[in-house]
Amino acid sequence: MTIDPAALARHARAVLRANDTGRFIKPSQRLYPFQWNWDSAFVAIGLAAIDPERGRLEVRSLLEGQWADGMVPHIVFHPQLVDYSPGPELWESRACDGAPAVATSGLTQPPVLATAVRALHDASPDRAFLEQVLPAIDAWHAWFHRERTVDGLVAVLHPWESADNAPRFDRALERLDVEGVGAPTRSDTIQVEASERPTDLEYRRYVALIRALQEVGYRPTSLYDAPFAYVDLPLNAILAVAEDDLAELLGEIGADASRARAASKSLRASLAERWDDEAGAYRERDLHGADAVTDTVADLFPLYAGVPDERQARRLVDEHLLHPGRFGPSAGAPWAVTTVARSSNAFARRNYWRGPVWINVNWCFVRGLERCGLFEEARALRDLTLQLVARSGFVEYYDPTSGEPLGSREFSWSASLTLELLCDLRP
Repeated sequence: MTIDPAALARHARAVLRANDTGRFIKPSQRLYPFQWNWDSAFVAIGLAAIDPERGRLEVRSLLEGQWADGMVPHIVFHPQLVDYSPGPELWESRACDGAPAVATSGLTQPPVLATAVRALHDASPDRAFLEQVLPAIDAWHAWFHRERTVDGLVAVLHPWESADNAPRFDRALERLDVEGVGAPTRSDTIQVEASERPTDLEYRRYVALIRALQEVGYRPTSLYDAPFAYVDLPLNAILAVAEDDLAELLGEIGADASRARAASKSLRASLAERWDDEAGAYRERDLHGADAVTDTVADLFPLYAGVPDERQARRLVDEHLLHPGRFGPSAGAPWAVTTVARSSNAFARRNYWRGPVWINVNWCFVRGLERCGLFEEARALRDLTLQLVARSGFVEYYDPTSGEPLGSREFSWSASLTLELLCDLRP
């Protein structure tokens, strides 16, 4: 299919304008009315191509939610009159030491922010902005290494810190005791088909985890004391790239970048050790369970950070990422990348992180393929992604078989990352 880049860009801009609250760009019109962490960072990456100053406002707004210990939370509940549940009342963040004045969640999300700030700076240099925000981002990265690292890699303490209901978390969640924990009131299943969302049982487990973490102010003494602790490869790969970007930006203002450089090197070395040569992919780690190759895109995510050597990258691509029986396009399912391998029993083509295509995942793999020198494959995935959004619009996720739009409509990061991918088409 032939795409019209100008028309696609106009539509993407319109989505971002419609979702702009004036303080931040919400992920979508109704389903996600507050400021989500990596959503805002992906939005800022796209804004770098069209309105860097608006992108800088996005970053500043997110950092208003930073905790005293450096954590940038996964949701910032800027005050507004909206009906959303579960909302700030679930988190009770103001009762926690070091929480900011604005209500937030008690968790974090993959740290895309430094990468977004670098995109903004590359598009429109602003030293004063860097001097304002880089110390906060450096403190957040340092928090990951101080509070969440085990054997060189960062652990998540809740599925909401990564890809929510991905099947790789199932066994860890099944161990939780949810006796007496009811499912919260949910806005998502009012606005989206329940078959496309996590189940009530999964939400009961999510709430049980939050209650356990609240008891220790969201800061367990040891990661092994947390009821759920999982070494998440996507977050670690994203952090490795973010440390590179932070180091580059710190150098721009003459600041010490040694911590960020050392952290990037260490993360990549630890990610490389997760390679499973028999599977041709990377193993994730459940701190209360076993290491495993999970048949989800997480197994491939070190590619984003350029971790695999030439042979490993070739195997990741040929045997998994673009293989028609795994995550790649096929005659019966032409849209990629699926978030779960189609050969897996857990594959569900319409259910959230359990199979559908996501634009942010595709964007990460386009950039990862480029880092590994696989430019032809990167171009093919970029073009396929642009064809998908041209066909089905800017939505939260997509059915890989039909391309049908799923989840929330007029989704901000799908629009913003399309703007960024369209920059590749410029002469």
